[in-house]
Amino acid sequence: MKLRKLGILFLIAHALTAVFSLTGTWALYNLTNVPDWDYSALTFWLGIANIVTGLLTAFLLMAHHEGWFSAWTLLVLCTVLAGGMELLGTTTGIPFGAYQYTDLLGPKFLGHVPYLIPPSWMMMLYPAMVLTHALQVHPVVRPVVAGFVLTVWDFAMDPAVTTGFAYWLWETDGAFYGMPLQNWLGWWFTGALVAAAFYGVHKKWKGTWDWATLALYLIQGAFMAGLAWIYMRPTATVLWAASVAALLALVRWRTRKPVISGAMQWRTLSS
Repeated sequence: MKLRKLGILFLIAHALTAVFSLTGTWALYNLTNVPDWDYSALTFWLGIANIVTGLLTAFLLMAHHEGWFSAWTLLVLCTVLAGGMELLGTTTGIPFGAYQYTDLLGPKFLGHVPYLIPPSWMMMLYPAMVLTHALQVHPVVRPVVAGFVLTVWDFAMDPAVTTGFAYWLWETDGAFYGMPLQNWLGWWFTGALVAAAFYGVHKKWKGTWDWATLALYLIQGAFMAGLAWIYMRPTATVLWAASVAALLALVRWRTRKPVISGAMQWRTLSS
């Protein structure tokens, strides 16, 4: 129980970081009088805080429900496999398209991928896998579904963080706010790859439902969708919101149980 409580504390910190970032970004782009701060430095530290609090939330919740071995397995697989795909992407353009990280996420591995990026994949892949488990799909297609549920986040995330104080930049003029559509295929493939490797190790993984896990998925997604809206990229916001609404409706239909009860009391879904 202590791990879950600690995870929820990091979830609250994650939510507060998102609210502060959204409020500050809106004020910076809509108000004439704002504090005379170093906004590049502030963006740097808020980006770090966003990743660290989200990653620790996912890691601690997974450790609580599934055990330390399960949590460490997913973290290592994300770091190695997703990190390898990120390095491949930033050096060859495969599978995401040609892009390069800016300096707003700190030092980079081999000068290409910020050290925090590979493990950060766990932050949203874990909730995506829990949602996939709730959908009760056949084990054969679970990695593919988990990869897609993860990619839904990127519907808003990429448009939100490649403008304004950009965390990475596209080196091509893609069809979706400068992003090449192959990026979503890259996300889907990478998420499915990591999920497949995890399921291969944990064949009887329970995927325990927790309102806090879903809250992490929704808070982080809404944060990106809100940034996209502020940066006048509304299609990304609407696409994310519609996709998440459809996903939650599908979860409810598959489980025949309410997904939400009360303000923040999520009922446990049977496996």
